Amino acid sequence: MSKYKDLIERGGPEAVARLRIHGNVPRLDDASQSWLVSAIKHSPGLHGYPGPTWTISQLRELIFRRLGVQFSASHVAHIVRGYGLAYRLTYSTSENPLRAAAQKSQSDVYAARRKVAAKMLLDGDTVERVSKALNISLRTVTKYRSMVVADGVKAVEQLKSSGRKATLGPEALEWLRATLERSPMAHGYETELWRNGDVQKLIKEKFDVYHSGGHVRTVVGKLGLEHRMRLPKQRTEKKRLTINEETLAWVAAALRQSPRTHGIEADHWTNARLRRALHQRVGVDYSRGYIWEIATRAGVADLLTRRRS
Repeated sequence: MSKYKDLIERGGPEAVARLRIHGNVPRLDDASQSWLVSAIKHSPGLHGYPGPTWTISQLRELIFRRLGVQFSASHVAHIVRGYGLAYRLTYSTSENPLRAAAQKSQSDVYAARRKVAAKMLLDGDTVERVSKALNISLRTVTKYRSMVVADGVKAVEQLKSSGRKATLGPEALEWLRATLERSPMAHGYETELWRNGDVQKLIKEKFDVYHSGGHVRTVVGKLGLEHRMRLPKQRTEKKRLTINEETLAWVAAALRQSPRTHGIEADHWTNARLRRALHQRVGVDYSRGYIWEIATRAGVADLLTRRRS
């Protein structure tokens, strides 16, 4: 962490942004990369490997056998994530003893990168620039921006990477695999397929490990057991459709007036106050992140403040 601190003091956030996080530049040409993407997307069985999804060791061997290039396990994982194909990976049932230490080191890198992202946003950098500079998705950076606007850099610094410190080991994963292959009724649930919350509760009760709903879906997916899960409810976009040009014009005008004009006893606008005013006007309770997006689209995001009465 002291290395990042020194870099920031000498060259600002951009100095850390220029750091390479993962090893050497890949030595695959365009044709090889195209072939590898296709191979990862398809079943390992086409290349003589068992299972519906890939393990890192299988891909390392395949790359070396087909392309004659030997990558480290961490670099193969980096390549797959870079292609956006992490969902095609599965957990290995045998872990390297150094895995926990490697995960801790990676977690520290992510924490430092989140801190740099938050400071860049606070200094006025755009979501697009931060995303490109630090190789973080636009959706994640937008979330960071909402947190910075509402509660400052500290809110982002306190984030923990979902599930990294509480990871199920090989034996736990094998138990979970066997359990999910059976009916939920064996555990007192009155459904034929597993619900996300039931699996979350099962993991907590069995291993005293908390996984978020999103991480539970990731674990189940990497075990290749999505077919044992109930489909999640489809999200609706009705809320977003209510924000039309007329409402955006109203937001732009409202933020240039005192909140008191709209029945709010305060002298300046915050994310929460605009959220309350919009709820009164259109009857929809928007998230803080979407409130920021609305204010940005209306061209008045700079009129929101983090100060609280």
